Amino acid sequence: MLRLHQHVSRRLATLLAASVLIFGVSSYFIFRHIEFERYENLLKTTIQTLSISISDEKQLGAYAKKFGENTHMRLSIIDGGGKVIADSSADIGVLENHNNREEIVRSREGEFGVAVRYSDTLRSRFLNVAKMVTIKNEPYFIRVTTPLEFITKRFYALWLNVALIFVLILFAGFFYSHAFGKKIKDEVTKLNAAFGALAEKNYPTDLTLGFAQEFKQIEVYFKKLARKLEKKAKQKRKYTAKIKLASRQKSDVISAISHEFKNPLASIIGYAQTLNDDDALSADIRKKFLEKILKNSQKISDMIDRLVLSVKLESGELRLRLTEFDLNSLVSEVVASFRVSEPSRTLNYKGERTMLRADLQMIEIAVSNLIANALKYSDENVEVTLEGRVFSVSDKGIGIAADEIAKITQKFYRVSGRSWNNSLGLGLTFVSYILKAHGLELSIKSVLGEGSTFSFSSASK
Repeated sequence: MLRLHQHVSRRLATLLAASVLIFGVSSYFIFRHIEFERYENLLKTTIQTLSISISDEKQLGAYAKKFGENTHMRLSIIDGGGKVIADSSADIGVLENHNNREEIVRSREGEFGVAVRYSDTLRSRFLNVAKMVTIKNEPYFIRVTTPLEFITKRFYALWLNVALIFVLILFAGFFYSHAFGKKIKDEVTKLNAAFGALAEKNYPTDLTLGFAQEFKQIEVYFKKLARKLEKKAKQKRKYTAKIKLASRQKSDVISAISHEFKNPLASIIGYAQTLNDDDALSADIRKKFLEKILKNSQKISDMIDRLVLSVKLESGELRLRLTEFDLNSLVSEVVASFRVSEPSRTLNYKGERTMLRADLQMIEIAVSNLIANALKYSDENVEVTLEGRVFSVSDKGIGIAADEIAKITQKFYRVSGRSWNNSLGLGLTFVSYILKAHGLELSIKSVLGEGSTFSFSSASK
């Protein structure tokens, strides 16, 4: 079985060799394509220049000969019928009609015609580029060709230089992989010695690893290992306590839900059983009982909705939809709805225009919960105000003990004593979550037996 440094060295060398080979092969085709494309563009540019320079059809022969003497390319000028009227490399008298040559046909269809083919006249393969031009209102074709052999030689010269660089990189890579493997071997040897000492219950602190950041981290973790072993028992005790706390919280949740659901469920069962057992009940009593069943069913549904909303608020899954609105108008509407649903109660409101950028629906839930809370725990008038950007709800109810105030917004918390139990323990939790999500804070002032004031300020918004 190979050692770690041998695995690393061999795989690194194999990867490098494969990479160089793949890159070398792919570069061959890429450079070849680039070189051919470069010459094709060169021929097109040459034709563009020639089409501007040539203006007299009588000088075409001389122009072609001069072009051939000064360049390695071949220039042919062909009339509209396909007859070669000038050529820099061949006797036009022996040239066939070029009307059906591939590059000529393509130049009729587009701006340029490009073709690679074998020339019987010059007995070699050529890259041919042709373009149709007009000289004194007569169509002509300018064709420029260059031998593929010339392009290929230039390409091989370029690629051989690149291949040489690849070979040098490959040798450098092999040398580097060997040195890299040796470094890893040295570090692993130190680690083996250190863990051997640790197995003998000796805790060395002189381990020094510095080849790579990962080895440095191993060094740090190794030195911390002995200290962490001493703390293991303490961590276990904390973990056990955390499990007990989670179990107790789960029990509190089940207890809170079962307690709140017990009364409405008992009412639903009682009324339903009476309706089922007594066929002699009058229509009015049946309707009344059904209304009671519907009311208690809706109460259970509302409690479930509040519980779901509380979980979403707590986990951050609920996204705020911010809009700008008048908080005074919102509070006025909420107060009006409570006056309709609680006609026997006196609910006073005094407010002023206060623009707020927040989630209107969430703020409405917060305001409604605070007012409902005041009505529930007070038989006296409830005062609601919105002045100086401070919203407050005051009652003269049973009040809250000083040591309970900081706890009543906790989820499923129930105040001890005879009356104040915060329903399912979610009403004020809603308010607290909603306000915190908007960067606001719920303020609670209360005196046991005298009443409470719940408020929040929108000044920070």
